[in-house]
Amino acid sequence: MGSVCLLLQQVAVPYRLELWSHAAPASLVHLHVGLLLAIAMLDRDRWVMPGCYALIMLGWLVRALHLGYTPAELGVGSLVSVVGCAWTYWCARVGLKRPAAPGREPLSQGDLLRFALFGLLVFPLGQALLGLLYGLPFGTASQVSGLIETLFAKYFGVLVVTLPAVVAWTERRRPALAGRNGHWGLLFLLVLGGVLSVGLSRVVRIDLSGTPTGGAVLTDYRIAVLAVLTWCMLHMRLVFAMPLLAATLLLMVGNLGGAAMLTRTPVGFLNLVHLALEMGIVLMAMMYYLLASRDREDMARRLDEQARRDSLTGLPNLRALRRQAEQRPEACGLACLLLDQADTLTVGYGLGAQTRVMTEVAARLEAHDVQSCYLGSGQFALLAECGGRIDWGALLRDIEQPGFLVEGQNVRLLPYLGVARFGGDTGLDLDAALMLASSLAFEARASNEVEPLFANAERATLQQAQARLHGASAALAHLRRPDGLVLFFQPVLPLGELRLGGRIVGEVLCRLRDEQGELLRPDRFLPAVEAARRGPELDLAVVAELFAQLRRSPELVAACGRISVNLTGQSLASESFRVRLLELLEQAPLRLSRLCFEITETVAIFTAEQASLLLDELRVRGCRIAIDDFGVGMQSFARLKELPVDIIKIDGSFVRNLTRDPRDYAMVQASVAVARACGAEVVAEYVEDEDTATCLRKLGVHWGQGYLYARPMPLREGLCWTCAQADGAIREDAEPQPQMNLL
Repeated sequence: MGSVCLLLQQVAVPYRLELWSHAAPASLVHLHVGLLLAIAMLDRDRWVMPGCYALIMLGWLVRALHLGYTPAELGVGSLVSVVGCAWTYWCARVGLKRPAAPGREPLSQGDLLRFALFGLLVFPLGQALLGLLYGLPFGTASQVSGLIETLFAKYFGVLVVTLPAVVAWTERRRPALAGRNGHWGLLFLLVLGGVLSVGLSRVVRIDLSGTPTGGAVLTDYRIAVLAVLTWCMLHMRLVFAMPLLAATLLLMVGNLGGAAMLTRTPVGFLNLVHLALEMGIVLMAMMYYLLASRDREDMARRLDEQARRDSLTGLPNLRALRRQAEQRPEACGLACLLLDQADTLTVGYGLGAQTRVMTEVAARLEAHDVQSCYLGSGQFALLAECGGRIDWGALLRDIEQPGFLVEGQNVRLLPYLGVARFGGDTGLDLDAALMLASSLAFEARASNEVEPLFANAERATLQQAQARLHGASAALAHLRRPDGLVLFFQPVLPLGELRLGGRIVGEVLCRLRDEQGELLRPDRFLPAVEAARRGPELDLAVVAELFAQLRRSPELVAACGRISVNLTGQSLASESFRVRLLELLEQAPLRLSRLCFEITETVAIFTAEQASLLLDELRVRGCRIAIDDFGVGMQSFARLKELPVDIIKIDGSFVRNLTRDPRDYAMVQASVAVARACGAEVVAEYVEDEDTATCLRKLGVHWGQGYLYARPMPLREGLCWTCAQADGAIREDAEPQPQMNLL
């Protein structure tokens, strides 16, 4: 840097400024002063700039000794150099507040005001006053002339070098603001217009004066030149555009030297002041426009980055996935990961816990060479590398095990995965493939499939996904119709020594009635309702309709012993559902001890901590809790003790073949043992023949539910039928009811 300063010190723009009949040759620009100020603004090492000053002073001493300066002049010159170094340091660190703190090196728009005040006014004025101190021995006229000459030289040195150098250094890694493929046609038109302007002006001057004029003066066309420079600053990297700006400004200053000597009167001085102010104003305007464009681009980039991030977790979202997919020319794999009951984390531990768990899931996904994005509600979209082989099964196992530590508790989320492909010859775009993969993930959850589901017939499965979305809308429309929700009832009868004692025990089931009056079974609408996350709405409607019908039949209310109602896992995760359900229970037409709420085993296993929050509140109010479909998850036994359970309902898939499959027999036997250890009653579903009922009695199962006793029937009819059978023996030849699947 010191050698560069010495080199710039030799660059001069000679001119003669005549004031008060005093004229002396001088240089209009001191480029080394501008570079020294730039060094002071950029370098945090406090010794770099003083070292450069020392080299410059050493060069001055060599020249002074060669010219025969007196000791007094040498002393004053050395003192001026030391004070000039301190003044430069003060202006940079205090006035311009540079160098900035780490991470904030680039100039801001607010820095320009300080630069205009301290860089173009205070700093040159201080340097000029130091020059006045050096010129004291030469008389009053020479002092004033020297002050003005030094002020101009320092001013133009800062104008030409300092700001371009600072911007070039701080923005050296930034690409062109407007991109490298800028509008080169506009640059061509600007240059062409400038050339035509020069030619036309020469023609006009010749016609007016009748004599040829000299060459073109750059300052006469400064507006056109600065327009070209502005284009360069926007479409070239600033590390190249700023030196070009500095070189152009230096050429303009060279022309100003001639403008100052147009007349040997103070008019030349006034013209020089005018042009100097104009150049400073134009430079500040150009820099302001440049920084405003840079800040606007940075803001647009930050907004784009924020738009590609989930606002809660900070993880990439679907917009980011689209950006990644655009860069994949070949067919690629796309998966949808569904974390069942992830929303219950919010209920049990708060929003922060869910955010931390989702972030940890994303970290685990990174280890499997997939680009993940968070879709919300515990869903991730996973983009595989084209041509790569992903072990999707291992990915699922890594998410499921070993769980996630939340407030000292190990929380496990059951993952389901659907995999599709898009691009290439698949015939699917990203959106279609994502809908397909999402449909497969929900299908895996509905069927408790722990392995990934792959799309083989893409179009057919996609149509199923679209039909499911349409089915959700239709189901909700049926639910909201006045007669759209129809409740059924299936009795639950004792198998052993228990007796009904005139009490009604059974399960409430629901159907939906369409516009044609057809009753829709749960398997036709429940998956679509759950896929649309509207399970809580359905559950609340069932409870409200049950209470309404019971109020119309007070004689049946007195006979109720235990009425069971199903709850979806989505309901347990919904705070609004909890509040609304408790409000309904306050107005229940029967004692709450006669109500039983059933939750599926999946909810019990993987969200035990969250599910227990609502279930505990129900238990406090006297309600009973049952685990439905027990035995499917294979880990129920270890997690059962974490839930407040009164009843265990063994899944019908084990009961149906109980007398023929030893494995089913062993599973039922183990379930009874676990229930007995927990003090819970046992209900067996799908009891369809007397041999099965007898085997269940021997195993110690307390209650049976199935076609052996009664099929589902409309609610009031079922309650009346059960009440009539409660005091006597159950007739095996009871009038059969229409066959319908259980909820």
